[in-house]
Amino acid sequence: MLRFAVYFLLANVIGGFFLWLAARDLPFDQIGGYLEQADMAHLGLWAGVFVLIYAVCHWARIFRWSYLVRPLGDDIDTMTVHRVCTVGFTAIILLPLRLGELVRPYLLARRTELPMSGVLATAVVERVLDGLLMTGLLFVTLAFYSGDRATGFATTAGLIAAAIFVPALLVCLLAFWRKDWTLELLRRIGNPISEGLTEKATGMLDEFIKGFRGLLEADELGRYLFITALYWFTNILSMWVLAHLGFGLDVTMWEVATVLPILVIGIMIPAGPGLAGNFEYFMAKGLALFVAVEVAEVGAKVAVFAAAVHVLQFLVIVIPGFFVMWSDPEARHLIQLSKQAEEAVPHEDA
Repeated sequence: MLRFAVYFLLANVIGGFFLWLAARDLPFDQIGGYLEQADMAHLGLWAGVFVLIYAVCHWARIFRWSYLVRPLGDDIDTMTVHRVCTVGFTAIILLPLRLGELVRPYLLARRTELPMSGVLATAVVERVLDGLLMTGLLFVTLAFYSGDRATGFATTAGLIAAAIFVPALLVCLLAFWRKDWTLELLRRIGNPISEGLTEKATGMLDEFIKGFRGLLEADELGRYLFITALYWFTNILSMWVLAHLGFGLDVTMWEVATVLPILVIGIMIPAGPGLAGNFEYFMAKGLALFVAVEVAEVGAKVAVFAAAVHVLQFLVIVIPGFFVMWSDPEARHLIQLSKQAEEAVPHEDA
């Protein structure tokens, strides 16, 4: 529990720093005035539309994991995967420093005969592919950027993300092409640093290769890519609907497709529960490319919009998770599950 308290404190320091960055120039008097004058019925209507679209987005995110997991075992119950995934994403939102990332693979491995390393590999590769997709989308949209705002922040964020995800993808592709050679190379590089961590990393990579070959053999790669496209498209659509039709922000869907990658890269930074701080700061930085946030009235509107998106996404993710946890006592103790998952990673197959 002491370790979790340290994690919690550190997470809130990081989140608090980003929250301070987001709030330091906010026109709080204008925010109050905007809320007093806003047409709440109008905002409520488009918030409801947002929730409906984002619910499809969240469903697609849950559903697609089954395509990565099923090749690891023929008798995997899809509903079990979906329930575990629902709890896992709730854990990511509620626990600090993204400790919930381990809950999803651990809980599924615990309830099936799948190896923890194999399930964890699917979650890692899912993150890598999403990270690459968002980084690529950011650079494409920036290449066509026609505004007069400085794009240095967005470009730097994209380069940092690319420096993380591109090497990870290259290792996966190399291992898929020349598995034994790649695993041996990784052992030669990693063993002098840590034999245990190297063996765990190569074990995860080996399990991923088996799972990805199964994905290809089962002819499910196309379905996985389709559901991924649906996931990200509905994510962009939901934000655009609320921004443009709800709050009257003058942004297009293509411009929101620039804002979303900046936001995604930002919330990948481990921080406090609920992604508080990161979410608001990186959302505002993305929108600043297209709207005059330095104008008090616009800045107030952007701040309220960012908070609304954050709260609504939080509810869409967490409410289904609470329902699953209510019916599944074993899945209720997220802190304990994250601790057990953390211990399972280094000790499995020991």
